[in-house]
Amino acid sequence: MPELPEVETVVNNLRPKIANQIILGVKVLCPKILAFDYNLIINQQIFDIIRRGKYIILNLDIGYLVIHLRMTGKLFAISKLENLANYQKHLHVIFELSGKYLLFADQRQFGRISYHQDLTWLENKLGPEPLLEYFTLDYLIEICNSSRPIKVLLLDQSKIAGLGNIYVDEVLWQAGVHPKTNACNILNKQIKLIYYAIRQILQSAINMQGTTFLSYAFDGNQKGNFLQELKVFKRDKLPCLRCGNVITKIKVAQRGTHICEKCQELKRI
Repeated sequence: MPELPEVETVVNNLRPKIANQIILGVKVLCPKILAFDYNLIINQQIFDIIRRGKYIILNLDIGYLVIHLRMTGKLFAISKLENLANYQKHLHVIFELSGKYLLFADQRQFGRISYHQDLTWLENKLGPEPLLEYFTLDYLIEICNSSRPIKVLLLDQSKIAGLGNIYVDEVLWQAGVHPKTNACNILNKQIKLIYYAIRQILQSAINMQGTTFLSYAFDGNQKGNFLQELKVFKRDKLPCLRCGNVITKIKVAQRGTHICEKCQELKRI
């Protein structure tokens, strides 16, 4: 599933292409993906496109178009429908804009597009953005007062918006914390390492336009470059880049999790 850096990359790529465009028409090829009356958005202008957590939000004259890529969704713009042949497979929604076509494709059809008059519902379900100033070390220390495993806590979108499996594995490896450690058993000095790892790794991934290891792409078929920077995710059976121990893959809350058992020793209290 695209996580914060991938969604941010999609948004940054689309903003100069579709901002201020007017929605002239919508063609729906897979009704379950766009489950609202699209006539509500016809002739509305797209004032901006932003990211909140893993959601893409188009600010319209009235209301908001909210797009969740889920596992394999792709959102990109093209200038002419003659260029459609390269993107025909798994194409489900075509937005005709005043100067572009905005396309939504999704191999597994898990993605969703919805329309809302306001975003209160979304703000109520998402925690702070980890790269903004109101995500503080004190806040992270506060939410770590929990008996849940630290990986489960970091994946909870109501606590921190945008983190997913890739970057939580990377963060915990960098901080030297085992993902099964109960959050309340982590020392403040280790929480500080987690805090700065979150901010540094996410920003680095954004700078490199995200991580492509399966289907994530932007601007049609452009791939992110952060895969080569991963230290632990998808490196099972390879040597740890810090200590040389073999990286293993375990399950934490049913999620595949990559760790170095030596660098991230599980200390039970």
